[in-house]
Amino acid sequence: MIKPGVEFIAPFRVYVSEEFFEVKLESKIFIVQSVPVPPAILSEGIQVHGKNIEISHDIFGYAGRTKFSVVIDEDIDISCTNWKNAFCDNEALYIQMSLSSVNRFLEVYRDQDKNRLGEKSFHVIPLVKSDLYNFRLVAIDEQFNEVGDFAIIRPAFHRTGFGTAVEREAEIINNIQVMLRNETSIPIYRDLINSARNYIWRGQYRLAPVEANTAFESFLPEIISHLDQNFNRSERLDLYNKLKRLQGILSSQLINSGYSSVVWFNNPPNGWQTLHQQELKTWYDDCYLLRNKVIHEGYNRVTREEAFKAYQGAVTAIDYIEAEIKKLI
Repeated sequence: MIKPGVEFIAPFRVYVSEEFFEVKLESKIFIVQSVPVPPAILSEGIQVHGKNIEISHDIFGYAGRTKFSVVIDEDIDISCTNWKNAFCDNEALYIQMSLSSVNRFLEVYRDQDKNRLGEKSFHVIPLVKSDLYNFRLVAIDEQFNEVGDFAIIRPAFHRTGFGTAVEREAEIINNIQVMLRNETSIPIYRDLINSARNYIWRGQYRLAPVEANTAFESFLPEIISHLDQNFNRSERLDLYNKLKRLQGILSSQLINSGYSSVVWFNNPPNGWQTLHQQELKTWYDDCYLLRNKVIHEGYNRVTREEAFKAYQGAVTAIDYIEAEIKKLI
């Protein structure tokens, strides 16, 4: 079976072993491999080499690059005399299909990956056609051999390179493999948390609390529906009532499992209940209120410290609730 094969270099480092990953995407199975590119000799910039080198800001080539190879799930009939012409006519389609499969790979990688310091790969973002260089499109057989003595090549316009990739824990690689094979959807709140961290890294501080708070708000119905299969996601609950609903469901299940209930709100004899649970109160004080200030008051002078506290507040609140839910497992 002959299929299109695409190879290109992307300007950031992906830390996985040099194996073939099956990517299921819209009923097709793509084969994706990422390989660290050997160091390039540059007169400018700092060169970093070595197996265990890992730099957090490795986007746009500053700390490495990756060569992606993709086998596209499309059959080519090379018995036709004009198959090469038809192949060339489909170049744009093959580029788009390879980008879609690699971006799906990067989406799962970004969600699952973390280094030994616990840092997430928030810097990994989707690729667009203009990011690619050393592009090569060929026809390959089932043994990944090129056929037809034929290739479409686009010249390079980037030159940056660093040492070989570090190794990731087997659990991380396995999770990536399973999610890719099963076409597992990534919950929107996890994408939003990564996006908030990315805004901080890029200096877009006023967007971070908006994204982080939205992540927490989208996390709540995700968890409520996980605990209560009868929960109607379309039910219009405001944030306060979502938290109250989750507190009630979680407390009931914790008690049934032999644990104490959770108490997140104070209970004044008269008046509005307010959050007093520490992690949730931190989210409210550092994230929710800053988000409101940005959205409703047009606050444009968010500092890096404020942005990071907002991000951390949302992450801490999510981690706290997930830790309580793990007691039920």
